[in-house]
Parts: sequence; C-alpha cells; structure tokens
Amino acid sequence: MSYTLYELNEFIRQVLALNLSEPLWIKCELSQVKYSRGHCYLDLVQKAENGEDVVAQGQAVIWALKLRSLKNKLGLELDAILQEGMEVLLQVKVDFHERYGLKLMVEDIDPGYTLGQLALKRRETILQLKKEGLLEKNKMFSLPLVIQRIAILSSETAAGLKDFLNELSQNEYGYVFQFNLFPVAMQGAKVESEIIAALKKINPENFDAVVIIRGGGSKLDLAAFDDYLLCKNIAQVQLPIISGIGHEVDETVLDKVVHTALKTPTAVAGFIINRNMNFESTILQLGLEFKRSVSDILQNQKQTTLLLGQVVENQVRQVLKNQKMMLGYIQNECPILIKNKLMLSNAKLDLLESSVKFLDPITVLKRGFSITLKNGKPILNSEELMAGDHLETMFHKGKTNSTVVKN
Repeated sequence: MSYTLYELNEFIRQVLALNLSEPLWIKCELSQVKYSRGHCYLDLVQKAENGEDVVAQGQAVIWALKLRSLKNKLGLELDAILQEGMEVLLQVKVDFHERYGLKLMVEDIDPGYTLGQLALKRRETILQLKKEGLLEKNKMFSLPLVIQRIAILSSETAAGLKDFLNELSQNEYGYVFQFNLFPVAMQGAKVESEIIAALKKINPENFDAVVIIRGGGSKLDLAAFDDYLLCKNIAQVQLPIISGIGHEVDETVLDKVVHTALKTPTAVAGFIINRNMNFESTILQLGLEFKRSVSDILQNQKQTTLLLGQVVENQVRQVLKNQKMMLGYIQNECPILIKNKLMLSNAKLDLLESSVKFLDPITVLKRGFSITLKNGKPILNSEELMAGDHLETMFHKGKTNSTVVKN
C-alpha cells in the first residue's frame, strides 16, 4: 500500500492537530531573527549540553498582530530578547500545512527564563575569568594623572555618546581632549565581534585610556556585555579601560574586568574631568607650598642675616672698644715707659762712662801706674824681654826710654 505526499502530510497535520491542539512552552536558542512585512521570523535551534552541536532545529513566526501585542506587554525587553544567540522560553502553537510544512506560531514569551539563563551564563563567565586571572588584569594598569587622549568605543547613534562628548568639550576648566571614535554595535549579536575588532585597532602608544559607553537600557540589552570572549579580550587590552554603559543598578561582567566602572557616560566624563582637575589642584597646591616654603626660607635667612649682622656689629664694637682701651692705655703708659727706658738707658750710659773713665789709661797713670811699651806694644810678661830690647815707659806726666841689659 502506498500514499501520496499530500495524503502523508494531511495525516501528519491531523495527528498534530489531535495531539497538540493547545499551545505549549518550548526552550530553544534563536539562531536567526528576521523581520518582513511586520512579521518576525525565527530560526530555532537546540544545542548539545556540552558542545555546539545542533541536535534539533525548527522555524517559528510571530505574526504582526501578535508581535504588536507582545511589544505592548514586554516593551523594550522584547527587542532585547529577540536577538540571535538568546536562549528563550516560547509558548508556541504547532501548525502543519500540507504544502508549507511545520510552522511554530509564537503566542507568548517568558522573559524570566531568558534572564535566568543569562544570569547562569554570567556566573559561569565570571568563574572562568577568575580562574584565568583576568578579572583584575586591566586594573593593574595605572591611569595617567592627566587623561587627554581617549579612544571611545560606542555606537555613533548611542544616546550617551553625545552627552559624554558635550560634558568633556564644555567643561568649566577649559581642558582640551583628543577623541578617536571607534564605532561599534552597543546591542545585539554584533557587540562581541565589533568591540573585539575595534580593540585590536587601538595602538596603546596613542592613547591614555579606552572608554566604552552607551545609553541606558534594560537588563536584556546589557546581556552582550556578559559575553566571555568579549570580556576576555577587554581584560587583555594594554590600556586602562573605563566603562559607562548606562545602568544605575545592574553590573555587567564587563564592569568587573575593566579598570574603572561607572554608571553612565556622563559619569565617565565627570570622572575624567575631576581626575584632571585634581592633578591641576595638586600642582597648584604644590606651587603654593613651594612658594610658601621659599618665602619662609627667605624670611628665616633674613632674620638669620639680621641676627648675624647684630652679632658681628656687637663683636666689632667690642673689638673697637677693646682696641680703644688698649690705645688709651698705650697713650697713657707709653710716655712713662719711654721715660723709664730713657732713665735706665742714661743710668747705663753713666755706668759705662764711669767704667770707661775708670779704665782710661790716663786715669790709671794718674793713680801712679806706668805703661812700658816695646815697639809700641804694652809689655804684659817679662819673659817677652830680651837683652838689648829698647823700651819706652810712659808716666802720668812724661816718658822715658831704656834698654834691657840682662833678662
């Protein structure tokens, strides 16, 4: 017995209609999301638990009317959920058409399941990064005291980019900054690949820091920043990274691996301006302290100089006083000393004169002595005389000649 293809497909439709008449919930991953004529077409896959192998796949559709209903119900979260790579819990109605085959029509979406799966994935990412020593790696780089050359990773249409640039360019201190924008996707499936590609284009020698910013968004919008590969690449950048991806409460894994995590792009701009201002304030304070120190040194030196001048002046006065006293003493004593010296010298002269007079041959002759000369020289010893010597004897008055007859 044989069946036509139509008969087989009709039988399958009847079986499915009888057994799966009510909508049911299925867990899957979105491998592709496309919009056409107001409808949303989804390619669904299921991967093996410990690998990337696809063990099941199918197609689903959210008709335009249902899509509008879900947007009213979920708001911005719907756009965040309907992204490639998201794990979702869909309520679907199974439909089989003899010509068009199996089609799953989405009736509802459970955002809680997606958030739960993201939280689980986030925890696994953090543990893996911690195991590899990457959570603190970017924090080991020192932020420059002055940040001027900034590499910006953001979408050109990001709500926070304009706020960030305005905050920096219109700062009240007149600081000037150099910006280089590296346009990247800030949500969706391309976040990981575009940010990683942009990071590879940044030359660390040309920048002081990297800034990653975007506007606000829901938890699901931030899911891309929990990606392991993205965070691993960020942790290995050779520059300090500052993040401000627009969330006031939630912290992404990216915030954990960057050098400094702030809540908003405006907060990042304020942080940079305040850092530069603190450096300038420190320099100004050091300048004031240096000026004050120099002034204190000069004042101390001036006081020391004045004190030394007074000491020197007192010492000079004392020396002059002593010298004046010495001169007075000399002036008073000098005549007396000279007079005494003259008297002593006169006494010595008188004594010498007396001695000379006493020893004068004339004086000796007056006292009855005579002097005998031989050849004009006094005879001191009789042994000097010989027979026949002619002698001359002098007296006080007169002289006589004689000849030695016998000695």
